[in-house]
Amino acid sequence: MSIPSGAVAGIVIGVIVLLLLWILYVSIYVVQQSEGIVIERLGRFHRVLDSGINFVMPFIDQPRNFTWRKTYITTSGTITDEVKASTRIDLRESVFNFLKQEVYTKDTVLLDVHAIMFYKIFDIKKAIYEVEDLQGALSNTSQTQIKEVFGNMTFSQALESQTQINDHLGAEFSKLFSGWGVVVERMELLDLSPKAVISEAMKKQMVAERKRRGDFIKSEGDKCAQLLLADGKKTELINLGIAEQESTRKISEGAAEATVELAQAESASLEYMQNVLHEEGGENAQINYMISLKYLDTLESRKSIKFLHVPFKIDGIQSILDDFTSPYQNLIQNINNNNFNINNNNNNNNVNNNNNFNKNNNFSSGSNQQTIISKRTEKKDFSELD
Repeated sequence: MSIPSGAVAGIVIGVIVLLLLWILYVSIYVVQQSEGIVIERLGRFHRVLDSGINFVMPFIDQPRNFTWRKTYITTSGTITDEVKASTRIDLRESVFNFLKQEVYTKDTVLLDVHAIMFYKIFDIKKAIYEVEDLQGALSNTSQTQIKEVFGNMTFSQALESQTQINDHLGAEFSKLFSGWGVVVERMELLDLSPKAVISEAMKKQMVAERKRRGDFIKSEGDKCAQLLLADGKKTELINLGIAEQESTRKISEGAAEATVELAQAESASLEYMQNVLHEEGGENAQINYMISLKYLDTLESRKSIKFLHVPFKIDGIQSILDDFTSPYQNLIQNINNNNFNINNNNNNNNVNNNNNFNKNNNFSSGSNQQTIISKRTEKKDFSELD
């Protein structure tokens, strides 16, 4: 049974159409935005296909396969890695997860460091042809750089300088990875923690250090308090001394001024009394006045007086002497009359006045010891002397 020629022709045409469709399929590449495909012609780099429709020679041009580790951050916050092999290379910013590694700081503290890197592939050709295993190269290079960074600083400095570490690593990785077609956008340290044993030792050290600092601060406070108290006491004593000195000076000045004023007042008073007594016509009025004051002071304490000797006649106190009655009242009158006569006869002769005064004394207290014995009477107020 022979096949009709028309059927054979249809089969041939169908095969040709299918072949053409397959050739067209393998020669046309539709590239998405932010993607790239490396085309090799006969095993040699030919070109990179950009976004859009691209045509290649079938069977001659072949896309280069690219193996990469894709990092995802899940909704729960965990980081997941997935190894992918594809001809389409993602040119968007991606995350590269560095596995935890142990590093020593300058003060020999063992730390577990976990970091991630945000990067972009800006040159697909370099990323494929300049390094055999890009992800392995990035991981190994980052480990050496991280160890070098932490080895040059202490643990305390590392804790205080995470932002500086991120900036430094980002700048250093950009220089190193630029030859591989990778640009580093930024670095982030996710975890920086010491080992459990070191952590316990550091806690004890921290407690001891805080206690030491607390004691030091307390002692410094006590020291400052003592200094302030001493300064305050010193200032108080100085102020008290200055105040006492000023008070003494003021008191001395006041006493001096008071003494001057009193002396001036007494002088003015005596001068005034002398003028008044002189105007009244009395002789030696000021002397009589002062002797009268002395007699009055003596009579003030007459309760203890048993004998009273009157060697000099004072008219101002005659009324007081009259109160002291005694059997010798007539003798007192004679003495007063004799004194009056003697004073009248010798007014112009000072020497005779003195002799008369001595005679009066001898007469009142001589060998006869004529004593005036007065009888105590009620004491009069000095206001009655006027």
